[in-house]
Amino acid sequence: MPFRPQRPSSIAARWSRRLGRFSLLLAFMAALLHRAGILVLPNAVAAILLASCLALIVLGLAMIGFFMLWQVGAKGGHAAFSGMVMALMVLGPVGFAAGRYLTLPAIHDVSTDIVDAPQWIEEPVITPSWLPRSNGDVPAARAAQAIAYPQVAGRRYDGAIDRVLQAVRGVAGDNKWTQVANVGADLLVDGLEPAPETAEAPPATTGEADPARAPVPVPRPDIENQPVEPMPTDALVQYETKTLVLGIPQDILVRLVEEEETTFVDMRVATRDGDHDLGLNAALIRSFLHDLDVRLLGIAGG
Repeated sequence: MPFRPQRPSSIAARWSRRLGRFSLLLAFMAALLHRAGILVLPNAVAAILLASCLALIVLGLAMIGFFMLWQVGAKGGHAAFSGMVMALMVLGPVGFAAGRYLTLPAIHDVSTDIVDAPQWIEEPVITPSWLPRSNGDVPAARAAQAIAYPQVAGRRYDGAIDRVLQAVRGVAGDNKWTQVANVGADLLVDGLEPAPETAEAPPATTGEADPARAPVPVPRPDIENQPVEPMPTDALVQYETKTLVLGIPQDILVRLVEEEETTFVDMRVATRDGDHDLGLNAALIRSFLHDLDVRLLGIAGG
């Protein structure tokens, strides 16, 4: 009877697959529940960090499984490989975020005006959590922002403030931002006269005089002596939004100031949790100002 050696089975490989499934499911459910608004960001971060620690253990167990396969031919190569893949699916995004956490400054409030940042109309609601939180509108934080994001600056447009405000609201609508409050913006919008969409056809006439349609004389309005309320030369509009993938809440403030025949646009964007935005606020400002430049093509300045 031929001798058939029995291959040992790697316990580490089996456990790498089991723990890999659990860590991947934990990270995915934490991100999904946070995106759906069920789990707050600090708790989601804690769950993802726990999943990352488990993924590191999974990687170690998978390496042991590969070593046993190479040395004694132990069973478990497929299990070790699947565990390693699931661990990398968890550690990949976490590693990318960790890289940005280490290379970018620890700021959560970014403004195009680092000297006189726009002030919130309604102060964002900050819920205390285990994540550290400091005041982002201080000179030290603004100096760190200037070094990390020198390209984040305001825009000057050779146009009236009402036209630029319409473009700002158009870009905000395209990005599905929710307006929270405004100062002066409604007065500027009310002062505009939108063009009629369709011209009304003149009523049909028979050529005969109609006494009911005869004009009635009315007193002439004294326009020259009526006080004229000046249009505002500045406006503030505050929005809120969430990032596309993870749903991280962001508060946005847009300031418009009319100077002679130009309008200067400043922005301020802040996240609500933690001391680090991972570069999300600066990226939002750059994207918004680029879209605004395209909408106001031809009148953008420095």
